[in-house]
Amino acid sequence: MALLVVWSHSFALYLGTEAAEPISLLTSGALNAGNIAVDIFFIVSGFLIQRSFERSRTPWSYLKKRVARIYPAFIVATSLCAFVLLPLYAGTRYTIGSVAKTLGLNLLLQGWFVNPEPFARNHGHALNGALWSIPFEFWCYLGVLAIGLLRLKRVYVLATFIAILGFQAYTNITGRVFGGGLLGKIVGFPNTWFRMAPLFMAGMLVCLYREKVPRSGWLALFGLTFLVVCARFSPIAADVVLPLTVSYAVFYWAFSRQLLQAAKYGDYSYGTYLYAFPIQQLLLALTTLRFPVFVIASIVLSLLAGAASWFAVERWFHQTREPITPTLPTPSNCTESKSSALGSRAP
Repeated sequence: MALLVVWSHSFALYLGTEAAEPISLLTSGALNAGNIAVDIFFIVSGFLIQRSFERSRTPWSYLKKRVARIYPAFIVATSLCAFVLLPLYAGTRYTIGSVAKTLGLNLLLQGWFVNPEPFARNHGHALNGALWSIPFEFWCYLGVLAIGLLRLKRVYVLATFIAILGFQAYTNITGRVFGGGLLGKIVGFPNTWFRMAPLFMAGMLVCLYREKVPRSGWLALFGLTFLVVCARFSPIAADVVLPLTVSYAVFYWAFSRQLLQAAKYGDYSYGTYLYAFPIQQLLLALTTLRFPVFVIASIVLSLLAGAASWFAVERWFHQTREPITPTLPTPSNCTESKSSALGSRAP
């Protein structure tokens, strides 16, 4: 999914539009590879973070793991962008106050830079336009913590999920835009939450209801086909059905077979995502590569940056995770079932 973001951004940054990107063509512009990839980030995170909370001995141990996974790589990446890339490329100068503001706001996961748009000659001007999703992700982590501390039953999570989907449809149909104010600056723009929260919660619900989810390849295929049809004829309907159809397809595939040990030598995905955007901007600003070469160079350099981030920063804060086994433990408010659909085979 991280590489799919790189692929999608290649169209946006090189051509100025993702209209020619294959998924965008398939869905008449309603979706593209990049937003599908980010959607899947949130869906998978919902499942894994819910599992992380269930397996954590205390809420504090859960929170420490989440902070250790998000913060170190993010702080290093934003600091390199702010204090290395900007001075070298744009000649940006810093005062003590601007250094403090940069570090302080990025400790709040704001992705803030003194000069946020140094690439004026590129189609996209932003220094790192991919950072917007990180604070939403971390707030979702805190949401899982709050649900756990309040000991809310899974039916309330389901009800909230349905309510947010309904409100998302309402805002899309009516065109209502809710201002964020100070709260929006801290936790994120409300209308963006109406789209991102159901994705994360869909993954949570697959985890919470895992012994009840039916398993069917035909259902997964039908769901994705229905999503494409909705996207072509009714983007509003596509936004509503996407968390349901994509989450089902993702977990059906994930628990079907293990194609390769993708993280055998380390998890490069987060670093790849953090560094890809500025790498692509620099390639466009400093070279005249043809589009196919640009795409290949973007993927290779982003993967190398992701590997460097893992070995230099992330792995030192990484705790070995217990693998997800075929016999997943059932939450305390679930009924044990021998016919666990998603847990029938290991990922």
